[in-house]
Amino acid sequence: MELDKLIEQFKNQTMQEQGAYTEPEDNAFDAPIPGQSLTDEPGNYPWEHAPQTASIEEATDYVYESIMKPKNMERMFTMLRMGIPIEALVKVITFSGFLEGKWTVDVAKLLEPIVAMMITGEASLANIPAKVNLGDAGDEDFFKDMSERKYDMKQKEEQIKKELEMPGNNTPDVKGLMAKLGE
Repeated sequence: MELDKLIEQFKNQTMQEQGAYTEPEDNAFDAPIPGQSLTDEPGNYPWEHAPQTASIEEATDYVYESIMKPKNMERMFTMLRMGIPIEALVKVITFSGFLEGKWTVDVAKLLEPIVAMMITGEASLANIPAKVNLGDAGDEDFFKDMSERKYDMKQKEEQIKKELEMPGNNTPDVKGLMAKLGE
């Protein structure tokens, strides 16, 4: 009898605690079967076909034209301001070209330093301090030091111009090594 009352009590009782469990978005078992790529039909992906170009020069031109589009330039500058390093942008640009079948993976690897120079050049023209790679913790210090050095060089250059423009200094007294030894 007591057991029946206890069972009835549990039947009528509502759960006060909601479980905190939620189904994960990524299922570890929702993955390709090992060896599945060996049984797929060849040529399903762009990188499985001949590349659109095998020339580094053509690939460089393509990347440059793509970077120079105003929309892409704005996106690139925004990412650089957010602190995304140049190395990450370069990897994305070159690898995505490979995935799209534009060039081979070899050309992508050879493009990396060229694209890095392109991005660095554009960032410096826009006065955007950019991180070179993820491991650069002191990038801000580096750019600060470089700006101080540039300022020092500019001041020195102005000082030299002033000295050269001073009256009486039109003909600098230049003597060779032998003349100095005779003094």
